[in-house]
Amino acid sequence: MLEEHINNIKVKGFTLIKNVFDSETCDQAKNLSKKLIRDISNKIDYNDRGASNSPLSDKSQEKVLNNLQNKDYFYFNFISNKVICDTIKLFLQEGSYENKEPFHLTKSQVRCLKPYAKKQQLHIDGNLPGRGGYALVMVAIVMLDDFTEENGPTRVVPKSHLRDQYAENDKTYPDEITITGKAGDLIIINSATWHGSAENITDKERWSINLGYARWFIKPSFDIARSLNRDIYDKMNDFEKDLLGLKTVPPIDEFQRLTRKSLNDFLPWDQS
Repeated sequence: MLEEHINNIKVKGFTLIKNVFDSETCDQAKNLSKKLIRDISNKIDYNDRGASNSPLSDKSQEKVLNNLQNKDYFYFNFISNKVICDTIKLFLQEGSYENKEPFHLTKSQVRCLKPYAKKQQLHIDGNLPGRGGYALVMVAIVMLDDFTEENGPTRVVPKSHLRDQYAENDKTYPDEITITGKAGDLIIINSATWHGSAENITDKERWSINLGYARWFIKPSFDIARSLNRDIYDKMNDFEKDLLGLKTVPPIDEFQRLTRKSLNDFLPWDQS
């Protein structure tokens, strides 16, 4: 079964794996995320797009909860899931020294499409077109709701990870398809594959968990290691600590460490 999904990703740039999470886990994730979003809603300016003019920075049509790894240990049910990690590691370790170099989490997010949300710009998450080379970043999308043709399913352009250009703004491609499925299903995408959510034409929200993983030397979206909660850290196993890049935090200067990788975790409380 894994071999089939690996081949799908190599050839098409994505795969759909059914029934990875049960309905109880999906419902718990939605309920917890709704509570956390309510708790932080007055602390974040979702209209602040910084220096970015990208349409992807407009969050007015969605609810977002970032940095799941420091919100609640429950989210490690998704972040360190064996199906996800066993699949992506074959791509993120391929071509590295002895095909064994580490990979790490770069993004963890709950995303909710609001009713009648417009379709998202097709994009890539790895910052460079794939051109058929080694994968730099992999994306996992967990359906917390059923993805239907009407409520904003994931759109992809198959084999676009083999191209050497970006998707054009506001263009619909003739070979573009949508991926539908049931709550608990999992989409894994080579991030160089053009993808984005479709329009939600319903009056209901559509929830998912979006995870990004990359080769260890690629910067994450946030400073995951230094912002980690100590209570959550104490619950993590060794694999989860490595997955969060706790041994690949760059040294402050040459007096702290001469190597990019460390034999030990590097965390803020180590400096006290």
